[in-house]
Amino acid sequence: MSTAVKGLVAYSHVNICVTDVEAADAFYIGKLGLEKLPRPDFGEFAGSWLRMGPSQLHLSKVDKMPDTAGAMSHFALYIPTDEFDATMAELAERGLEFASEPNEREDFGVPVKTAFARDPDGNLIEFTDVALFE
Repeated sequence: MSTAVKGLVAYSHVNICVTDVEAADAFYIGKLGLEKLPRPDFGEFAGSWLRMGPSQLHLSKVDKMPDTAGAMSHFALYIPTDEFDATMAELAERGLEFASEPNEREDFGVPVKTAFARDPDGNLIEFTDVALFE
């Protein structure tokens, strides 16, 4: 069994690829309610930085989306169990189309609420109440 390096404690941000930064911003800001952050000028490297609570989502413009055939590449957004149903309802009211409607399953004997959606470029997003580590 390996142990993580002591100083590695959490994600700072997740970066995903998008082909249209404006459409991605409209989705993540308009539908999910993320906050637009200032982004350094990286020259020809276009993108956007967004905040969700203490975390950030970075969007990087690409000409063509990477091929993820055969994989379930995704990132998961945590929603507390007692807020999950209301949050799903609010997302639906904002026009979010679910790839997998909100449901409940059992993981290792523990009930887990989950739903999936895709952004304009097809990036898969999981919404889940799987608890964060403290």
